[in-house]
Amino acid sequence: MALPEHPLVLIGFRDDAAPIREEASAMGVSSAVVARCEDAATALADVLPLAILLRHEAPGAAQVCTQARMDTRLSQVPIFSVALEPSDLAFAELFAWGGDDLVGGASPEPIVRRLRWLRAQQARSGSSAAHRAVRPQSGAIVAGADAAWRTVTGRALYGGGFRVRFATSGETLAEECARGDVQVVVAADDLEPGGAAELLARSRAEGSITAWVLVAPPKRMAAANAAAKASSRASVADGFAPPENVLFLVNELLAARGVDKRASSRLLYGTAVAFRPAGREKDDIGYSYNVSAGGLYVRTTAAPDPGQEVWLELWPPRAERRVRLAGKVAWRRPIGPVGGATVPPGLGVQITEGLAGDLDRWRAGYEVFAESLLGRAH
Repeated sequence: MALPEHPLVLIGFRDDAAPIREEASAMGVSSAVVARCEDAATALADVLPLAILLRHEAPGAAQVCTQARMDTRLSQVPIFSVALEPSDLAFAELFAWGGDDLVGGASPEPIVRRLRWLRAQQARSGSSAAHRAVRPQSGAIVAGADAAWRTVTGRALYGGGFRVRFATSGETLAEECARGDVQVVVAADDLEPGGAAELLARSRAEGSITAWVLVAPPKRMAAANAAAKASSRASVADGFAPPENVLFLVNELLAARGVDKRASSRLLYGTAVAFRPAGREKDDIGYSYNVSAGGLYVRTTAAPDPGQEVWLELWPPRAERRVRLAGKVAWRRPIGPVGGATVPPGLGVQITEGLAGDLDRWRAGYEVFAESLLGRAH
């Protein structure tokens, strides 16, 4: 099946694709349906999609994302997922696969908003927003045996403005480091030989001061944290968390902490967030990236404009109930690789008030969370 150059490709859908296709057609976006995930590679072989829309629960959905991200031609094409229930688990799964955003399946409206933004970017740039030029600034090496993990982690760093190279073992990591232009190493805990912690210790013994992030599964986090604490300029990321969390830790390691004027620390925290511009009837769903006492960053590819007032509902860290908050969009980051970006696509919200004590609940939950992570009252 020959497809036009910039279609919307729906994968894992059947008759339920009709409402989305009708809305896409109304805005001038052609579309094609690939019912089975195992047929996706063939259907995408000769087409550059505006976006890929994936049925989250479809058998083989993870493999579709992996194949797309490992294909250089498709690596920056936005992948949206439609889930029956846009839960914390569904978001975490999609991000680990290399996807960009997740929406509920009750209405085509969330997808239409995202397509409208992509079309607007396409019109302004003259080409797909997913393929805008990037000006990387700093060198990073992603080291690990798993090719899919290297790809999605490298993509997160690339979107943050890093020139990314890859290593598959301790030996190839040493070779890449010897080439120079390395500000940070991101290494999988099980990197052979000996593991990432041993390789970090060896690099410090040899006099290297390059920043390192060790990526470890939960059962290995304690050992990895001990190794990082024994070394300067090192941190640990949860191997089951979204790959963009690595970007957060890298930026923290490389930042000039002496000029940090934040009123409270920003801490990684992920949970589904219902949000809408103030006064609107329906929520969209995003996923929190980091939080502070007075704000949060929400991952989404449908961010309202800066300056807009927004309403939010979410589960705060270390809390026993959900809260409803109001705030103002301080800034947003669009989808697509943007050189020097410090966060994935989304919006930064300054919290201004809450419903019936919810602002106090938010702040109290943050304080407990910060103390548990930082080891002190904050």
